[in-house]
Amino acid sequence: MGRRAEKEKNVKTKKVNIKVILLAIVAVVAIFSAVSYYTYKKNYEEMVNTVEINTIYTGVKVSGIDLSGKTEAEAVEVLREQLQKPLESQRLDITDVDRRYQYTFADFGAHYNIEGAAKKAFECGRSGDLKSRYKEVLGYAENGIDIEPEYSYDTEKVTTVLNELKAEFDVPAQNSQLTKSGGQFVATDEKAGYELDVEKTAEKLKEQLKSRQAGEFTAETKELLPTITKEQNMMATTLIGSYSTSFTNGPGSEGRNENLRIACASVNGTLLAPGEVFSMNATLGPQTYENGYKDAGVYVNGKVEQGVGGGVCQVTTTLYNAVINAELDIVERSNHSLTVAYVPMGMDAAIAGDYKDLKFKNSTDYPVYLEAYITTNKIITNVYGYEIHDSGHSVKYETVYNGSVPKPAEKITYDPNLPEGERVVTYAGKVGHKVSTYKVVYENGNEVSRTLFNNSTYRATADEVTVGTKKATATTDTAAATQ
Repeated sequence: MGRRAEKEKNVKTKKVNIKVILLAIVAVVAIFSAVSYYTYKKNYEEMVNTVEINTIYTGVKVSGIDLSGKTEAEAVEVLREQLQKPLESQRLDITDVDRRYQYTFADFGAHYNIEGAAKKAFECGRSGDLKSRYKEVLGYAENGIDIEPEYSYDTEKVTTVLNELKAEFDVPAQNSQLTKSGGQFVATDEKAGYELDVEKTAEKLKEQLKSRQAGEFTAETKELLPTITKEQNMMATTLIGSYSTSFTNGPGSEGRNENLRIACASVNGTLLAPGEVFSMNATLGPQTYENGYKDAGVYVNGKVEQGVGGGVCQVTTTLYNAVINAELDIVERSNHSLTVAYVPMGMDAAIAGDYKDLKFKNSTDYPVYLEAYITTNKIITNVYGYEIHDSGHSVKYETVYNGSVPKPAEKITYDPNLPEGERVVTYAGKVGHKVSTYKVVYENGNEVSRTLFNNSTYRATADEVTVGTKKATATTDTAAATQ
């Protein structure tokens, strides 16, 4: 009985001990779990509180500017004040020997993408899971991160600014000037100039802009050489072509003669570089009262009428003949619509508006000097240059008549106040003409060539006639009655 009871007692004791142990284990596990949960919760909350903020994380910089704790909008303002404005105000000077042109980076559109930089700064540590973000943010706080903002400048503004500068910068070359006074020629010294080399200067400017540093650099230039030198001028003082025409000084010619004087003064002293083209229209300018021109006879629709600038075509014609005697190249020439009295047919040259001009080219390798003036009743034009021909060389121009151009049908105007059948010629028309002009070259008096130089056609104009249509009045003889 005793032993059995003792055995049962031992069994009960063992069961109690197992329960205690199990309870202890459960308690330990519970405590550990609670501690672990608390620790996890605390760590989680710390991670959340660290990464889930609406400001830029600690240690985040843009171009060395600390943006820690700033909102994205605040970061934009900070970068604008501390990064963009200082950049824009930086001086960038372009210099020359004795000149300085002051610019700033703003003039060339230099700027940082501060909005993009602020956005990148704010987005640091905001991708990935919570743990990786937390680790990344802690890394910023410990080691920092510096974001380089995007930087650019406006290449079009570079070109625009330099082209504007070029207009002020360039110093044109100065040709030697040739004048004639008292029968003697005097030539001035030539002077070289220079111009801004926009392409090479732009390369330098872009390098300076890329550096983002204030500074200065010397502009790249190109030398401009004069086209006419003093030596060339003094070699071009030989008379190589001359011509004169006559005019009248009678009553009513004052206006026309003043126009001749103005036109000669405009041409006189013109110096043409080798290859340069002379334009009579461009040289004279508009024939207006404001420019001193007077009314005189001009050709209008086949008739002579009064018009401002009448007579300048005689100066044009006289110069044309001097030029062809100098054997310069004619670029453009038109004959008059009607024949003129001061030169043979085929030897005239007309200008009118913008559709008729006299143009010729200095086709020599030396300058050409033009002289034009009037005497009491003559227009004198001379062409001076370098004589390339031997003394036995000469040239003349011959005109061959190719036939007439018949008058058009007469223009009739009917007048009811003129007796029927009566005809009055109010304008006598003219027969037209066709001619060819040939250039004939002589060497030591012998003809060596004959070539067609130009063709000219002068228009025919119709007679203008007034014809009466008034009927004759019938008369009745009445015998006188006497009482």
